Amino acid sequence: MRRTTRFDMGGYAGFDADRFVVRHLSSWDDAGWRSLLVQRFEHLGAAGAMTLPASTDHHLWLITGGAGLMRLQTADGWREHPIVAGHVGRATPGVPTEVRYTASTPMSSVHVHLPVDVVERVTGELGRRPASCTDDDDLLAPLLRSVAAAADQRADAMYADAAAEFLAVHLATRSGGTSPGREDARVRKAITLMREQLDQPLTLADLAAAAWLSPYHFLRVFKQATGETPARYRTRLRVREAARLLDAGRTVSEAAVRCGFSSPAHLSSAFLRETGMRPSQYRLR
Repeated sequence: MRRTTRFDMGGYAGFDADRFVVRHLSSWDDAGWRSLLVQRFEHLGAAGAMTLPASTDHHLWLITGGAGLMRLQTADGWREHPIVAGHVGRATPGVPTEVRYTASTPMSSVHVHLPVDVVERVTGELGRRPASCTDDDDLLAPLLRSVAAAADQRADAMYADAAAEFLAVHLATRSGGTSPGREDARVRKAITLMREQLDQPLTLADLAAAAWLSPYHFLRVFKQATGETPARYRTRLRVREAARLLDAGRTVSEAAVRCGFSSPAHLSSAFLRETGMRPSQYRLR
């Protein structure tokens, strides 16, 4: 029986792609991975047009078969790419991606969703920003193929943990990555404080003090560096930690307390906004 296809992480939660693809692999469902989502798709029809919602995760894709032409609209505007095995691409986190394609031979692809918190931690430790993915990245295509093959073989979750870490390091260190400025380093200090005190009622003044900035300057710098307000960013960190706790068998009430939500209902509302599902639904899934 054909399974309903849904993007399961970040802003793609609840996105129904059945009109466009048949999914043959989901590392979450098939391999039990939680640190990395790997999906393998067969695209339906000779032509298609769809808009992927903005995702907080780093979404990488690899074309594994087919021929034709693809047009993508991301933060960089419209770009054309031939549909050819080995072509890699990346959606810009936080920006919707419009996809249009015309295929003379049926297209197939592998998609990898890398959690943003892994990328942020690694790039913060390395003092780098993740570079964009282009065809001159000769290592990325075989990496994505290897990760998909491991998911096909139901490799242990430790493989996914290591693969997520390595992909984040690769994105941060390949040619084209740039070092963040002094203000970005200050933002990282505030983010570190957020992570260490998820259950504490931090104020804007507390975060600004950690960054050695005035609240007004900190708010401007933080949004410029992350694309989000500190409050929005911190809520997302809390929801991700709550998801990890739920995966570890904690109750919704326990996760709410550990992540600084005033009540299970408060966590449930935030969780729904971030993932498209309630914590209770997440636990059952």
